[in-house]
Amino acid sequence: MLGVTGLSHHCPYQVTDMRCVPQRMYRENQLSTKVHNSCDLNSQIIRSDALKRVMRLVEQVACHPAAVLIVGETGTGKEMVARSIHSHSLRCNKPLVDVNCAAIPEHLVESELFGYEKGAFSGADAQKIGYFEMADGGTLFLDEIGDLDPKVQVKLLRVLDGVPYFRLGGNKKVNVNVRVVAATNQDLEELVRAGRFRNDLYHRLAEFKLEIPPLRERPEDLLAIAEQILHQHYPNSRFSNDGISALLTYEWPGNVRELRNSVFRAVMLAQNAHVEITANDLKLSQGTQQSSGKAHLNHDLDQLEKQIVFDTLERCGNNQGKAAEALGISRRTLLRKLKSYRENEGEAAVGTLGVEQQRYYRKQTCSPVKLKHGEEWLDANLLNISLGGAAVSVHKMLSQGAPVVIQFTIPETETQAELHGRIAWANNAGHHGIQFGEVPSETRTRLQRWFQAEMKKDGWREELTG
Repeated sequence: MLGVTGLSHHCPYQVTDMRCVPQRMYRENQLSTKVHNSCDLNSQIIRSDALKRVMRLVEQVACHPAAVLIVGETGTGKEMVARSIHSHSLRCNKPLVDVNCAAIPEHLVESELFGYEKGAFSGADAQKIGYFEMADGGTLFLDEIGDLDPKVQVKLLRVLDGVPYFRLGGNKKVNVNVRVVAATNQDLEELVRAGRFRNDLYHRLAEFKLEIPPLRERPEDLLAIAEQILHQHYPNSRFSNDGISALLTYEWPGNVRELRNSVFRAVMLAQNAHVEITANDLKLSQGTQQSSGKAHLNHDLDQLEKQIVFDTLERCGNNQGKAAEALGISRRTLLRKLKSYRENEGEAAVGTLGVEQQRYYRKQTCSPVKLKHGEEWLDANLLNISLGGAAVSVHKMLSQGAPVVIQFTIPETETQAELHGRIAWANNAGHHGIQFGEVPSETRTRLQRWFQAEMKKDGWREELTG
């Protein structure tokens, strides 16, 4: 499947309408594990530029089979990102198995991950398949991977390399096809240096690495989540001005989880919760606010100002003169602010992409193309494209394996490209995946230049895109 692009299920700025087709029901295992056949992210709030950038990267890495490591503080939404990776991937109609490595007793980790045979140990009254087999064809999400026992890390590394394994007490090898997504709030590189985590396993897990920014750096998400929780109880209630200030100046070390608990507690205890929630109702720690609240408030206000500027530009059709007038500032001031935003954009990269993985970068688009099938030329729409393949929408259903030719103009250039390939997949909506054959060197160079420019816009670090 390498190089075959997948379909984006939604606009990268809103996590909506992302349900996967259930294939079969799996039993729910212990509390440390959940098996999901339906990925519903409708309730997630994504308003900040930082989280939007993460979700754009999610869509680009989802259809690549490589492992993904998600890092971020506790409560930042790493599980939400993992589910989104699964639901954007070609495996979305297969199981997503969610395992909390820290919640499994140390002596049971191996048997839970890889299963065991009847009679393997005292109490093993029947065969049990492990989480890897439960996730066969789909995605295995290993949360809190930093807590994994070192002895199990060796076996995990071998399975990630595609080596069949034995169930505990078994003599028949098990072979599975699983995409692993791992997450941690620990510094794995530090654990590697301390000898508590295998260096080779770390690099195998971190083929793609996504960093989730903490809630204190995402004021738009913070306020929206707080309002959502409040309105679930009192739809007409609001936060007072000092309540908003308290929310923005607090550090939120527990991130979204702590925010939900704090707002819920305030709603339950406040005397006028049906009218408004004040800073006194929230009862947030003042020590953190006094030590660093001013710096964070200034940062949050800067982010809010930036959002207002871009929202105004969008409403004005990117007419800078009209936007400046609507904002009550001069056009020169607006240009200065836009320049400042662009200069700071490079410091906000949230992902890294190795040179080898650039081959699988997938750019979403919506542009007309010509598709040749047999002797017939068809009008089609290009949905996304990588160096390995593309997804197109065409009114005629084409058979899998059929040879095709796609003609289009490379965006932001006048270069006409003609690429030969075969139909790799199709669905009832008329969407088709094309796997390219050999790409002419000149076309490849032009595409790479365009991809590199788009990758910088999407937040990949510049030094890794050349």
